[in-house]
Amino acid sequence: MQLGNVGAVFLFEWRRSLTAPRIAWWLILTCFPACIVGLIRLVPDEPPREAWALVFFALFPMLVSMLGTFLWATPAISAELERRSWVYLAVRPNGGTAVLLGKYLAAVSWVLTAAVVGLAIALAISPTDDWRRIGVTIVSLVFLSCPAYAAVYLLLGTLFPKRSMAIAVAYTMVFELIISLVPAMINKFTVQYRLRALVVDWADVSIGDQREFVAMALIGDAPAWHHVLVLTVYTLFLLVVSVGVLRASEFSSEEESGV
Repeated sequence: MQLGNVGAVFLFEWRRSLTAPRIAWWLILTCFPACIVGLIRLVPDEPPREAWALVFFALFPMLVSMLGTFLWATPAISAELERRSWVYLAVRPNGGTAVLLGKYLAAVSWVLTAAVVGLAIALAISPTDDWRRIGVTIVSLVFLSCPAYAAVYLLLGTLFPKRSMAIAVAYTMVFELIISLVPAMINKFTVQYRLRALVVDWADVSIGDQREFVAMALIGDAPAWHHVLVLTVYTLFLLVVSVGVLRASEFSSEEESGV
């Protein structure tokens, strides 16, 4: 497969995404976190620095990254089946793989731009004095979370093209929002667990007198580089699996008409 094919799909998806609904979603993802920060500032007793770090973590690596990649990456295959264009892509050498990876890169770039611009606006109106450290931490987490979540949703969309959105919602609710908080080995298989450990480390967030028990249950005691490595390998592994599943799958005309 030529990398130029992936780049061509990437540029095509960007041009095709410049529509009113897509731009509206981008603006919502960009401006909504800033609106939340503005509302918090109206509260008489403003949160301390550590609370601001967690607010930014919840708004960007969690909300924007998850919601954005969910909307852009999950329907990568089902959208082509719905348009009945998959049969034309599949007959081209490595056409399906190029479409999958090109759409993945387009989804990641769209969400990254929304998160970075939104973060800049939110930091500008936040009162925290430690905005530099918090900003660098959140940007770093966004650059880790967007590719990871996009890879997760891409795989789900490849495995279950007919029910991709429903499966992705179920995964997010069960794994990333519930199981990631379960103090057991299983929470280490979630993206949220790794991001949570990194924000506590990089933003120097104190978790109180019960640090030892809470840390072992919710963030572990592994160094930051370990979490970064796991997220990187996890993302690449999911992309490889997605390509493998795509190559092994055969989407018939009946599947196309049934999506």
